[in-house]
Amino acid sequence: MKNIIIVGAGQLGSRHLQGVLKYTAEQLTVYVSDPSEEALKIAEERASEVQHNHDVKYISAPDDLPQTADIAIVATNSNVREMVTNMLLEKMQVKHLVLEKVLFQDPESYDRVSNLLKKYGVNTYVNHPRRMTGAYRNIADTIKKKDGRNFFSVVGENWDLGCNALHMLDLFTFLGSSPLKTINLDGVDNTILESKSSGYVGFTGSLTGLLENNDAFVVNSFPGERGALTINASTNGYRWLIQEGGTKTVIELSGENKFEPQQSEFFQDYQSNLTTIIIEELLEKGNCNLPDYETAAHTHKIFINALLEKYNSITNLKELKCPIT
Repeated sequence: MKNIIIVGAGQLGSRHLQGVLKYTAEQLTVYVSDPSEEALKIAEERASEVQHNHDVKYISAPDDLPQTADIAIVATNSNVREMVTNMLLEKMQVKHLVLEKVLFQDPESYDRVSNLLKKYGVNTYVNHPRRMTGAYRNIADTIKKKDGRNFFSVVGENWDLGCNALHMLDLFTFLGSSPLKTINLDGVDNTILESKSSGYVGFTGSLTGLLENNDAFVVNSFPGERGALTINASTNGYRWLIQEGGTKTVIELSGENKFEPQQSEFFQDYQSNLTTIIIEELLEKGNCNLPDYETAAHTHKIFINALLEKYNSITNLKELKCPIT
């Protein structure tokens, strides 16, 4: 049987577990590893919600992990992700690796892990699942056929730029088919917020930037009650307004339709279903629609450098790590 490993059995890790257990093509041996007995209990409870015939092992000691893994998913917090990744690759042979974001808190970790992945030849992806969403894939396909500069924006309330802006930056690089070039955090509020995760911080305000092809973007998180995200994308002859929450709609305006609004449903699947697709693609094709490590790390590193500078300017500290996850 193939071995699947999930390190980090908390809220997100347990959803990954549900997704793995929904895989039906063959029986798997699934190892769920976490030093917290409480986290393992949450994972076991959520696993019981899925009918399956897989062999699931819940372990608190890394020494109990197998020597090989067909797929390993690292769903820990960012402050230990490099350490866990090192531990896995030094202990066992991993064929495919999926890392949660934020990848790492300090810029130097990105190059160290890049070298580690190359050393062991591990096929690695980062979990930015909006690339898997049908509406965004359709928009990306349309934009590829158009000439000219594109513009992207997102507006929401209190959704934490520190924790979540990377998802938007990855989405913009996907839609624009271009790497991130620069970001500007002058519009980020000079206030440090407590994150929902203990020991981490959050941010509100606005950041702007450019892709390498000079596509422009704006990301806004205003203070106040948390509300649905609204994302805008525009290119030559096309405009899209995507509401991810609330009405969950995509409104398309195009010259072909004389800019009469065309409305469709926006569907964004749960992680517990997306992980099933990721497992299927990796086991059956050897790749998936998530960004590979180098693609994601390029964006993350630019963002972490800028946010760390902003954090130190607000706090008058000289930290080497940005405490976001």
